[in-house]
Amino acid sequence: MTVVDLLDLDDSGHLLDPHHGNPVPSEQVPAAIEKHLRLHDDTTDIFLYVHGWRTDADQAEQAATRLFQLMEDLSAQQPDAYPRISPFRPQYVCVRWPSSSAPTKAGYRTIRDRTSAIAHSGHASHVLAAVLGYFNEHRTLPEPGPDVLRGSYGQYLHAIGHSFGGRFLCHAIEQASNRLADGPDTFAWPWKSDAYPWTLDSLTMFQMAAPADAFTAAPYARLLDDSVLNAPVTMTFSPHDRALGLWHRQTEDVSNGIGFLGATGPREHLNTTPLHRTTDAYAFPTNRLINIDASTYYRSSPWRLEGAHSDYFHPESAHLLLSLTNHAR
Repeated sequence: MTVVDLLDLDDSGHLLDPHHGNPVPSEQVPAAIEKHLRLHDDTTDIFLYVHGWRTDADQAEQAATRLFQLMEDLSAQQPDAYPRISPFRPQYVCVRWPSSSAPTKAGYRTIRDRTSAIAHSGHASHVLAAVLGYFNEHRTLPEPGPDVLRGSYGQYLHAIGHSFGGRFLCHAIEQASNRLADGPDTFAWPWKSDAYPWTLDSLTMFQMAAPADAFTAAPYARLLDDSVLNAPVTMTFSPHDRALGLWHRQTEDVSNGIGFLGATGPREHLNTTPLHRTTDAYAFPTNRLINIDASTYYRSSPWRLEGAHSDYFHPESAHLLLSLTNHAR
């Protein structure tokens, strides 16, 4: 059974104490993270998952467990497909946040604004930075190499978001990368005097709830800087996603969302490739933004209103994540 560590945030982005449910004061967040999370010495990869709209706490844990179990199963079935990550000993973290609202335009806009508020101007970026700071302090440093997760013998960090969870991650990563006002222009955190640069090894968004041109302007454009991310930003899309098709157009008053047609710019950074069968190897391009056409697999959902928006629990999705993990080496 896949074990997932849980971190809960309130609607202001404060970390909630796992024992009594009260908000943790900002200055105590690092200590709370260190007490709650335990990075094992033999861990090879850390996966941080953030859920999307209209997902309660139990559903979020179930979604994370389901996705990670697909990865576990596939890596066991075909280990030769991912030779660089053998042995594969992952640890999983699910960040849960209040994403419930009415299934209306007003409800959609409420959650859209909340993701920005709690990650961009709230406390979530501090929490995310503390999580990464904990993993950095306790991970095995790559040898040889700089203090980023790029060495064969280091422990690697991968962030995954679904729907508004992808938007949440992008806001939080952009903000966390600014935490050191006088430091280098990289993903860093302010709570240790010896803080130094941090970068993610992969960032994957399933059916991201953001405008298709989101990466052409602030704040997402900054994520295209190599100093913030080690890996491309990978985004699935499917025209069967009704939530990010007509629904997104009507609520955002802009074009379709990334999860419907992929990112549309900046064109010099873009590449599009299909979601591969589990037996087909990926050859990832060097572009910073990679659209993954998942229309063959993402076609339906239990929630008819949203179409294929939540239909990403496929072995092919796990294959994408494992391939990116292998590529990070």
